[in-house]
Amino acid sequence: MTARAIFPTFYDKETKIWSGAPRVTLYDYNCSIGQVVYNSLKCWSNNVLQITADDDTVLTNADVLALATRIAIYLKAEGLTHEDMVGIIGKGSTYVMPVAVACFFNTTPFHAINVSREPHVIARLYSVTKPKIMFCDASDYETIKEVTKEWSPKIITLTGRVEGVTSVEDLIKPQPAEAMYKPTPLAVGGDQTAAVLCSSGTAGLPKAVTLSHRHLCSCTSFCFSYDVLYTSAAIDWMTGFSIMVMSLNFGFTRIVSSQNFSAEWAAAIVHKYKVTCIAMAPWQAYELYTSPLATEETLRSLKISFVIGGWISLALLRKCQELLPKCYIMFSYGTTETGIVTVNIDQTLENSVGRLGPGMKIKILDENRQLLGPHGVGEVLIDIGVKWNGYLDNPEDTAATIEDGWINLGDLGYFDDDNNLYLVDRKKDLLKYKSKHYWPNEIEQIIAELPEIEDVCVVGVRDERYGDAAGALVIRKEGVEITAQKIIDYVAQRVVVDYKQLNAGVVFVDHIPKNVNGKVMRIEARKMFDEQSSK
Repeated sequence: MTARAIFPTFYDKETKIWSGAPRVTLYDYNCSIGQVVYNSLKCWSNNVLQITADDDTVLTNADVLALATRIAIYLKAEGLTHEDMVGIIGKGSTYVMPVAVACFFNTTPFHAINVSREPHVIARLYSVTKPKIMFCDASDYETIKEVTKEWSPKIITLTGRVEGVTSVEDLIKPQPAEAMYKPTPLAVGGDQTAAVLCSSGTAGLPKAVTLSHRHLCSCTSFCFSYDVLYTSAAIDWMTGFSIMVMSLNFGFTRIVSSQNFSAEWAAAIVHKYKVTCIAMAPWQAYELYTSPLATEETLRSLKISFVIGGWISLALLRKCQELLPKCYIMFSYGTTETGIVTVNIDQTLENSVGRLGPGMKIKILDENRQLLGPHGVGEVLIDIGVKWNGYLDNPEDTAATIEDGWINLGDLGYFDDDNNLYLVDRKKDLLKYKSKHYWPNEIEQIIAELPEIEDVCVVGVRDERYGDAAGALVIRKEGVEITAQKIIDYVAQRVVVDYKQLNAGVVFVDHIPKNVNGKVMRIEARKMFDEQSSK
C-alpha cells in the first residue's frame, strides 16, 4: 500500500537519484530577497503580518514596509553595504522582523544568534563576522558589549533603553526620503549572502552558515495570507528564519513572543489568535501534546502541526493525529544548511522522515562512494537546487561538507520502495562494539516505547576491551517508577544481538544536554553519563 504524502518523490533507476517535484522559478536568478519582500509589502497594505503576543502589538504590511524602509535608510547612511554585517541577537519582539527586512532592502547580510548561548560561544561566532552594528535587547547590552569589545560595533537596543545608547525606536521616525525609497540592487548576483545563521552545534561548536538571496527567493510555503502561524523559534534558528521569510512573501500572520515556550503559553496563543499552523521542536511537541491543556476545543483552529529539528516518537505523532483528526501532523527533516528537505504526514510509517520537498534531490553513497538503490544504507547527500556557499570563513569544513556540489552533513539513511526516506543516524554518531557497528538512535527508539520514559539519550561509553558500550541517559516521567534493570531487560528482549544491548547500563537524570533548539549535544551527554555513573 502506497503511503500518504504531501509531495511526490521520483526515483531514477539509471542515475540512482531521488527527486522531489520541480520547483517553479518565480524570480530572476539575480533578484534580491529585499526586492521580492518590498514588492509583497506594497500590496494589501492592511494585511496583518505580525502580532506580538506579549502586548498585542500589530504590524500590517504597510507598517513593516515603513519601519524597514526607515531602518534601511539609516543603515545606508551609516555606510553599510553588502560587504558589511549586521548582528541580530534577541528574543521574539516587535522590531526584529523590520530590522531583518531593512537588511534585506540594503543587501547587508545579518548574522542572527540565539541570546541563550553561552557568552564565549557568542563571542566566537561573532568574531567570524564582526558586525558593524549590533541589535540586541537592553537586558543583554552589557553582555554584548563585552563579547564584541574586540571590534566595538555600534549597539542598538531592540527592546528597552540604555542611557546614551541608540534604540531602534530612534530609527523609525518618519522622514521624507522614505516616499521615494527603492531597495538596493545586488552587487554580485543571486549567490550574494543575505543572512548568516548558526549550525546546530550538536557535535561541537556551531558554524556560521551562509544563505544566499537566491536561496531565500526560492522558498515555498505551506501557509498563505489566510493563515495564522505560531512558533517560539526566533530568526536565529532555520525554522524561525524561514517562517519569517515565508510570512513576508506569502502574507500569513505570524505570532511572536519573547516568552519561553511552555505548553500553557502555546495552548493560550493557539486558542486566542485562532492559530492555524504551529511549528515546534520535538520536545515542544511532547510538552504540548502530553499536556492536559491540549484538548480538541483548545486546539480546534489548527490545520497544520509541524515538528522539525530532531527525532520524535511515532506514538506521540499518532496521539496528535487522534487528538486533531482534521489536522495535518507533519514531521520533517531539515537542516540550517538545506532548509526543509523532506516531510512525512503518514503516521503508519515507522520512523520515516517522508518524501522530498519541491526542488530537492538526494543520493545515497556507500563507504566506497558508490551509489546505492532502495534499502541501501549509506551517507545522505542533498542537492537543494541552488548553490550553497558553505560556512563563512571556514574553508576546511566547507570543503568537507560540499561533495561535487552536493551537501553531505554526515547523516546516514536509506529509501524504501515507496521513495520514503529513513534516517538511521549521523555518521559521526556511529558506534562500534565488539567490531560491530550500531546507531544509538535505534536503541533510543526502543527505550522510548516504555510508558514510564519521558526522554532518553544513548551514548557510547569507552570500554577498553570492546569499544563503545551503549549506555542510556534516561528521564523518567513525573510520578512513576522504573528500574534500570527493567530498561536493560526490555532492550535485551527487543534486540537479540549483544552489541546493541545496554552494556554500559542506565543512568537516571533530570535533564539531557540539548542546544537552544532542542537537539541533543552528544559530546556533553557522554560527559554527563561518565560523571553520573562514576558517583
